[in-house]
Order: sequence, then C-alpha cells, then structure tokens
Amino acid sequence: MSEFVSASEQSEQLNKPQETQNQRKNFILNYFSVAIVAVLFALIGTHIYITADYFNSFVSFYGYYNYCVFNLIKLIILLFTLNMYVLFLRRIYNKGRMCCKSKPLSPLSKNQITFTYACFVSVIIAFIVDLILFMNQFLNVSYGPVTVINGGQTQIHWYTDKKSGSTVKTNSKIYSTNEQTKFHNVLVDETNFNYQIEGINGNFSYQLPNEINKFIVMTDIHCIDQYTHNMDQDYDFNLLVGDYSYGGLPHEFSRTFKNMHQKPVIMAVGNHDALGYSDQLVQREVNFYQRIGKLGFYFLFVMKTNNLADCQFVNDSRVDDSIEFLNQNIHLSSADEHVFIVTHQAVYSTDMYGSHKYFTEQIEAFLDQNQDKKIRAVFSGHDHIFSAFRRGYQYQFINGAAGPIDDMHSILNGKRVWSADSLSGPLEVKDDRCLGYEHHLDSLMKVTRTEVTFQGNRILYTIRDLDSNQVIKVYTQDF
Repeated sequence: MSEFVSASEQSEQLNKPQETQNQRKNFILNYFSVAIVAVLFALIGTHIYITADYFNSFVSFYGYYNYCVFNLIKLIILLFTLNMYVLFLRRIYNKGRMCCKSKPLSPLSKNQITFTYACFVSVIIAFIVDLILFMNQFLNVSYGPVTVINGGQTQIHWYTDKKSGSTVKTNSKIYSTNEQTKFHNVLVDETNFNYQIEGINGNFSYQLPNEINKFIVMTDIHCIDQYTHNMDQDYDFNLLVGDYSYGGLPHEFSRTFKNMHQKPVIMAVGNHDALGYSDQLVQREVNFYQRIGKLGFYFLFVMKTNNLADCQFVNDSRVDDSIEFLNQNIHLSSADEHVFIVTHQAVYSTDMYGSHKYFTEQIEAFLDQNQDKKIRAVFSGHDHIFSAFRRGYQYQFINGAAGPIDDMHSILNGKRVWSADSLSGPLEVKDDRCLGYEHHLDSLMKVTRTEVTFQGNRILYTIRDLDSNQVIKVYTQDF
C-alpha cells in the first residue's frame, strides 16, 4: 500500500537538502570567520609582545606575580574583544547577504557556543606564545666576562645558568673560589693580563694603560643592547652612570653586557639598579672613590630605593651621606690630574622631574669650597635626554639614554609638558625645579654618549649621536 504524501510535505522534503546545504555553508563561513580572527589576534598578540619588550622588562621589574596578573587581565580583555569581533564580522556578512537581496542565513544556536570556545582557544594560544617568549628571556641568559675596575684590583664578573665554582687562570696565577653560584666574581691582583675562565670557551684579556687617553660615558642602557652592538673600541674604559637594568635581573644583565667584554667598565648605581641582584655586579659601597691612572672619580648615590614610582627620587639623608663622603675623602684625589663626580641623579635638569633643590644646593656649595681640587666635570644620567651645563669652568653632562629615550620637557601654565627637540643657551626660570638654568648650554632629544679625550692641557668632551654615529657637539676645557 503506497503512502500518501501531501504536496506540502513533498515541498518540505525537497527543500531539506537546500536547507542542510545552507546550514553547512553557514557553519563553514562562521568557522572561517572565527579562524581568521583567531589567527589575526594570535599574530597581533605575539607582535605586541615582541615590540613591547621594553614594557615586559618593566613589568618584570615589578615581579613575576604582577606579570601573571597582567597576562590574566590581557587574557580576559582579548576574550571579550574576540567575541565582539566575531559578532561584528557575522553582522557584516548578514548585511552583505541582505544587500544582495538574498535571504540571510539564520544562525545556528550551537554556533554561539562554538564561537566562544574558538575565541577562548585562540586567546589561550596567544597567551601560551606570549608566555613561551617571556620565559625564553630567563633561559640561556649566561653572559660575560665583564671586567670591572674595582679599587686596586680587577673584578672579573660572569653569570652561568647553573651553579658552579669560579676559577680564573691568568698567565701567572690561578684565582678560584669554592662557592657554588650563578653570579661569579673573582678579584685579580693584576692590571694587564690575559686570562681564561673555567667552563667558558675563549681567551680574554684585560688591558688598562697607566695613562688614560680616552674614556666614554654611557647611561640608562636599560638592558637594550642596540647601542652597544658593534661599538668601536678606540677608548680605554667605559663609565656607566647607572640604570643598566630595570630591576637587577640576570636576563637584563645579559642583554646589557653581552657586548661589553672587550674593555674594562666601571659603574655607578642608578635608581633601577638599587634592586634585584645588582649588588652581585657592583660590589662596592654606593659612595666610593676610584683612581684610574691619573684620573680620580667620586661616585655618589642619592636616590630612593623603596618607591621608584615616586617622582621625587632623591633621598635627603642620602644627600647628606654623599656630601659627608666627599668632604672626608676629597684628599684622596690630591695626586690626580683630573677629578670627576659621577651621580645618576643630575645636579641640573631640563627634564620632566627637574632638579632637586637640596641636592643641587649641597653640590654647588661643595664645588665652591673645593675650587682648587681640579674637579673638571659632573657626569649624570636619569633624564634620558642629553644636556650640558657650565658653571664657572666646571661642566655637567647628562647623557642621552643609550636605552629608551624621553622627549624634551618645558614649563607651560605651571606644568612641565612635552616640548621642543632641542634647547640652547640660558633658559627662563619658571619654577623652583629650574635650577642652574642660567648655566645651560644645550639640551637635545638624542641618544648620545660622551667621549672624554685628554690632549695636553685640554680636555675634549665629544658628544656622539648613537643613531647616526655622528659627532653633534664638542666642548673644550683648558686648564
């Protein structure tokens, strides 16, 4: 007996293949849009991470816990953002179908769940990629050796991923410590020598002439190696004026010092260096005197260490300690031909934070009382711009950051705001932080280093733009 099928049922059965085809098409298109967005955001997430390495280094300074919180927040934001983009793309698709006078495809109810899962998975993938890239900074971060001028000795510093002993072999002696450590420091009682390090391939040398002809000054490298890569070597030693890291972490040291093994260095402490493992690298008191050849250097530290987010970086009690140190030890440089003061905090500043009145007044008073002590210049950092001042015959140089750079600041309506790319000559005093502006020579939004060259009775301070490798200023000092 044949089954009776009505006309409506026949029509419905005929339309089922078309409806199924539309549903499949809809399903494929939805998945296609999700796949595009997922890949797009995975790439964007990875790209953001790579290009924002400075930010992640800054985050790492605040600790791993805060970094994880940051990534969790990013995960939540990306999750909701992806959902919004998927819904937006579907809306565009449906509107396009309507514009073509075609019946828009009705969404499948399960697609909402599918979209959510797909978005979530894509964000997880991006998060994992970010995490792998981040953790890669902490793997294979060994560096060195770095030869550090340390009193009358040579400090050889290096870092290994695994704990081991520290053994240095020179032509005449073996220096060794029994401590198992990742941070290695060996003091060598020699001045010019070749040496080898147990566990590190290669032969190294330490050469520091008795008469210094030229040294360079760099500051605020902040673990960015762009400006230390392929540096010319026509100098005797490198003076680093602080902030060579963000939080004193090994992977930051690795990036800062991987290109600095050919020449000796000597380092001041910056506000960022006061945390983490920096004491493993700078094994000195925060205030110390160092003679190099016939040059005398006084290193001062006047900055806070407990709250780097506070714009008032200077600690008055540390200023008192530094001035007391200078007064008690200025006699040490009596035999030096040239004396320099090194302090991460600038005495005068055209940058956003300006000068610190108490510190400036105390340094000026000390310099006035010691005009006969052959103090030639003060080297500073912190501001991330280049500035030069001259008070009497003494210079103050703030090196443009060899790491990330700040724009120029000035005063507008009582507030310091972004301003010009350069300033020249004496500046107008507009608030109590504009100290020493009558002594101002130049300020430039440049990444620079200062090259100090001794020519008989003259010192040349050559300012080199590290982006173009061109000399942009030369200051002379006769004595």
